[in-house]
Amino acid sequence: MLKNKFILNFLFFTLISLIIYSISTIYINKEERKQLSEKYQNISNNLKTTVSTLITDKKNATLAMAMSIAKDKKIAEALLSKSNIHVDYKNFSLELRETTRFKNVWFQIIDKDGNSFYRSWTDKSADSLRFRKDVQEVIKNKKILASISVGRFDMTFKSMVPIFHNNEFLGIFEVITHFNSISKVLENNKIDSLVLANKRFKDKITYPFSNKFLDDYYIANLGAKKSFIDLVEKEGIENILSLKNYKIVDNNILTHFEIVEFGKNLIGHVILSINLNNVNIHDIKKFKRNSQAYVFLFIFLFALLYTIVSYYIYSKSIKKLNNELENNLEKIKTQEKKNQIILDSQKNIIVITDGYYIKNSNKQLLNFFNFKSLEKFKEKYECICQTFVDMNDKYYLIDKDYNGKNWAEHILANPDKKFKAAIKKDGILRHFTLNVNSTIFDEEEIPYIIVTLTDITQEIEQQKKLKNLNGNLELLVENKTKELKELNESLEKRVIEESEKNKEKDRMLFQQNKMAAMGEMLSNIAHQWRQPLASISAAISSLKLQKELGIVDNNNFNTTCDLILKNSSYLSQTIEDFKNFFKKDREKCNFLLKKSIAENITLLKEKLKHDQIQVLVDIDDTIELFGYKNEFQQAILNIINNSIDALNSKDDIKIKIIKIDYANKILSITDSARGIKKEILTRIFEPYFTTKHQSQGTGIGLYMTREILTKHMGFNIDVENIDFEYNNEILHGASFKIHL
Repeated sequence: MLKNKFILNFLFFTLISLIIYSISTIYINKEERKQLSEKYQNISNNLKTTVSTLITDKKNATLAMAMSIAKDKKIAEALLSKSNIHVDYKNFSLELRETTRFKNVWFQIIDKDGNSFYRSWTDKSADSLRFRKDVQEVIKNKKILASISVGRFDMTFKSMVPIFHNNEFLGIFEVITHFNSISKVLENNKIDSLVLANKRFKDKITYPFSNKFLDDYYIANLGAKKSFIDLVEKEGIENILSLKNYKIVDNNILTHFEIVEFGKNLIGHVILSINLNNVNIHDIKKFKRNSQAYVFLFIFLFALLYTIVSYYIYSKSIKKLNNELENNLEKIKTQEKKNQIILDSQKNIIVITDGYYIKNSNKQLLNFFNFKSLEKFKEKYECICQTFVDMNDKYYLIDKDYNGKNWAEHILANPDKKFKAAIKKDGILRHFTLNVNSTIFDEEEIPYIIVTLTDITQEIEQQKKLKNLNGNLELLVENKTKELKELNESLEKRVIEESEKNKEKDRMLFQQNKMAAMGEMLSNIAHQWRQPLASISAAISSLKLQKELGIVDNNNFNTTCDLILKNSSYLSQTIEDFKNFFKKDREKCNFLLKKSIAENITLLKEKLKHDQIQVLVDIDDTIELFGYKNEFQQAILNIINNSIDALNSKDDIKIKIIKIDYANKILSITDSARGIKKEILTRIFEPYFTTKHQSQGTGIGLYMTREILTKHMGFNIDVENIDFEYNNEILHGASFKIHL
């Protein structure tokens, strides 16, 4: 009877255990798939973000190159003379290929009628390019345009800069770059890429640069791997391009990025792939392993509980067995105490662990780290490896992954090597040898690792002393000196290279900012010259008419001449102010703050008058600054121009005010343009960040303003949206605050 009950209980327990195991396994596998899905989704999003950043950087680099080269006077001279004999950028394109990441850069000059005037990659010219929307737009608006488009040769980055001479539009200078450098950067990061032009451009690409097509899609990157092309073709390009997120194909994560230009028109795609072998999923595997261990532990605890309950129900039948069990437990406890006494009697530190968590230790561990109990120690450290100090030595172990194994497993896998560990106690570094054995206790059938740490600090110190007393000390010093010298030379070379790169970057940014500021100044000069030129023209016309009618008298003649001379002097002074403003400061000097700002406002007065903007200045006449005056004025001018653009961007602003005041060593420039959106307020000082159209701004004005004020002048600048009162009305706008 008892035997039958035991069999039934055992079968019932087995059934429940199988159900628990099955449900747990299903849940763990489901959670594993969920974590893998989230991991792959993050990788897909990161791939898209990387491509977007690379495309933006390439577009900006192409624009910077176009703006710089467009200043070459030979271009304007060639367009004026209608002869391209003296224009040659072929050698420059080859130099770029040899010395930079720009391996295929094309240059083109287009005349004002939209005809090709010069091409660096072919002798063909004089054909009309009016069919191109970007050419039509630049000819119409006469503003800089940076875009991605598909032409007869390739899908490329195009930056177009209008060419002027004496305010007369002559034509366009265009720089064309390709997607090859972007795919090369991705390849260096173990990412395969396929840059495709939209299939609607198939008939438009009559002279394909790469000579590669996939179905109706043109492949724009020369370095596209054939194996990757075959993979995409096998899976079906339309299936991949219709993906919303990602797809796993042949142990690869596939995703794609859409290239959009000109009013959200789809220009092309970038198909991206990364091999799963390059994806770290150690945490997910560890989660699964730990979860399975917890399931087995739960089943074990359930078995224990079930057994206890069963024994309680059938206590009368198995009372003797319970007594035997109690005796056995007592023996186990007694044996554990004996084992602990044996452990504590050892001079070395002994730790029993599963490789991740401490299970037991002797008192030498607690004495060394000054803990009263093992529980207190485990509250601070889960593993003794967390106390190991990195000695940059392959034989000194630390808490890290060793080819998929933890530190203890790594020792077991390499029994012929003598591993060590360094631990700090009271600020003093102590050295230990690590001896590891693995065993399985019959009671639990769980593998445990026994680690013995033997203190060899004195031996290490003796070795150091012997080494210092070695007779070959002179040779050792010579070798170390040689190594340090080589290291110094290498570091110095790298520092020089990085410094030159930073200087070149800063020079280009300053040049772009200066060109943008010069454009603003030219616009201001145009405003200031209109009235004097109109007066001169009217005076001369009047004098000519009087002469024809024979009514010229000396007084009227002299008055008219004085008027012409006065306005001519005003025009000359305007040019002089313009020259002085962009004259580079050679050294710092003292200058009056209010006078400096007044000179800026003088340069802008006609524009301010035309736009009906009132500037209020409240600064003491005696406030004096020390620094680079022209750079300071350029920074202030950038801020004022930014406020002018903000006021002009909104048609319904009735009161246009720019308020400039100084108090408590803070210069404030505040406008009534209703402020800056909160989501972009913290980004306006970033390089190339702009809320304007690409043709209207480069996004470096406020960035260079901060660079000038902080790095060159030692000031600080920030911006906030504030309310202020003017003529009993509350106005709202952005306030730039410069802490002098």
